[in-house]
Amino acid sequence: MAKDPATGRHKGFGFVEYDVPEAATLAMDVMNGMMVGGRQLKIGRPNNYNLAVTQGFPAPPEERIYVANVNEAISEEVLREIFAPFGEVKACVLSADIATRKHRGWGFIEFAESTPAEQAAMAMNGFSLGNLTLRVRKCVVGGPLGEGMAALGSLPPPSSSEAATSNNVSQATGPRPPQQVIDVAASINLSIGEASGSAPLQPSSTPQVVQKAVASSPIVVLENVVGGRSEVDDELAADMEGEGSKCGAIAKVVVHFASQEEIQAAGGAEGSEVSIFLQFKEAASAVRALELFDGRWFAGRQVAASLFDYERYRVVTSSDTMVYIPEASD
Repeated sequence: MAKDPATGRHKGFGFVEYDVPEAATLAMDVMNGMMVGGRQLKIGRPNNYNLAVTQGFPAPPEERIYVANVNEAISEEVLREIFAPFGEVKACVLSADIATRKHRGWGFIEFAESTPAEQAAMAMNGFSLGNLTLRVRKCVVGGPLGEGMAALGSLPPPSSSEAATSNNVSQATGPRPPQQVIDVAASINLSIGEASGSAPLQPSSTPQVVQKAVASSPIVVLENVVGGRSEVDDELAADMEGEGSKCGAIAKVVVHFASQEEIQAAGGAEGSEVSIFLQFKEAASAVRALELFDGRWFAGRQVAASLFDYERYRVVTSSDTMVYIPEASD
């Protein structure tokens, strides 16, 4: 943080430098406009940033994605299994920390083709895994992946002081992931909750069938309510609240306009341009709403309804501006 010598306080701006450009780009996407300490952050490149410098870097492979905020209990093998349903995974590496002998919570996954990479980047960004929210995006620059955790194999055993340091480390709608991914994640989340401080998890051949985070979510997403942006009017959110309130109290209704990447990841399906999120005050109300809306016909269109993970909902709708909050009843 830049410091004011006269007052001894910072000037309200500063610089953050990351290990990889993907992390910096992701931070700008997520943090710009976020409220911190009563102020809205403004995140961007420095004024002297020269875009031409990046032209000398290797081009980013279309098949490669960047994954961050990975729980330390998730091994490379488990992460590979999580992303395998999208397509063949050629490589999965997590950045190794020599001091702690654990990974640093970020790495890269490379698929055999570009299409699975695009789908995984859209579907898995904001996905809850191991009680942490994954951050996923396409790569910014190319180059060799490195050895990942395999690099630790060539190091001598840690000294007693290094081992002590390691032990003190804290444990840490758009397209939706395939059901197989949700099943595996549910098993992993449950295992981490039951065995804190254990060794990194290994792939499981018998994943749980139900993801508790989704099953207990108060969020319902409605799709195919309208054909596109042009059919959205100022009354749409209020109309959905009126119908949804038959199932229980609603805290918020969000009309989400999908990005071009989200639409492409959904295969350009009709009705994928606009999704409506109903945030109920109780999860039981969301279950009743699921039964009410799913398969129901609305203005000549058959609505598809499903429960939606709360953490993913917060990420997906963070930049949406068409929000309806019902007036509190007396």
